[in-house]
Amino acid sequence: MNQGSSLQLAIAVHRAGGYASLSSWAYGTNFDQLQKDIDMFMKFTKSNRLHCNFEIRSIYSAKACRDIVIKNAFPTMEIVYGNSNSAPAKDDIPDATVIEWLQPIHEAGVKIFRRIYEPMDKATADKHFIDGFCIKGLESAGFSGYTPVKELFLAQKELTPDAYLVPYGGVGTPEQVKEYIDLGAEIVAVGTLLALSAESPIKQATKLAVINAKKEDLSEFNHTFRRNGDTEVVRKQTALKFKEFQGTDNVNHTESLKYGLWKEDTDQGHIYAGHSIDKVTEVLPCKKIIQNLVAEL
Repeated sequence: MNQGSSLQLAIAVHRAGGYASLSSWAYGTNFDQLQKDIDMFMKFTKSNRLHCNFEIRSIYSAKACRDIVIKNAFPTMEIVYGNSNSAPAKDDIPDATVIEWLQPIHEAGVKIFRRIYEPMDKATADKHFIDGFCIKGLESAGFSGYTPVKELFLAQKELTPDAYLVPYGGVGTPEQVKEYIDLGAEIVAVGTLLALSAESPIKQATKLAVINAKKEDLSEFNHTFRRNGDTEVVRKQTALKFKEFQGTDNVNHTESLKYGLWKEDTDQGHIYAGHSIDKVTEVLPCKKIIQNLVAEL
């Protein structure tokens, strides 16, 4: 979760039997702090079983991504190619450069997952050393697309039948988990439920607000991009909005998000939440959440 990802939650998810993740976006450009939290995770869990995600935005961040992933020998990592999800990542980044960045990770034995909002062809996936896909769509929290997750999952499975597939979005019941596993999902991602767990450091007022909300209460920040200079691409950020944030913000609404997640003395801001918000009816520990979700397996 953007800004909601935390060391505390990652350790709790791991101890509950889940596959924990840390989002680099919660650290901005402070990759030294990310590495410190990774060190703490490994110290307390005695494991490097951690999934980290990164954006390819600049030589600096890409190098930091590569160095952190290889140094810690993560089983998997996730790369986000940019808002328009084009290949290469951005129009001004040559395709050969993206390949150059990803090749050392591939050669180190790390499975590379690419976040997608639309299907990717097998030839490009192979060229970019992509082992699997993290699939975001209509039901997903935060930045995503308008195609239903299951529809996109099945389309990507047809294009790349041997790739690992991970649905991101709307999952909150054991029946959904079983359906995706039966369809061939490698693992099923759960964001909103775990982000609002008892161990999550997100402020209590926000947890209570989510419990009292339904997917009909969600709204969107919409973004329009140009791909390769001409094709228009529309993305959305699905959010539960509180009172309007009054401060100075960026195009990604980061400050409003921080207020919604962390700032105790205000009801301004928002959080990113998906359709599984309907399944958050009480604040439960991670272990109980995961036990409930795998009950049909």
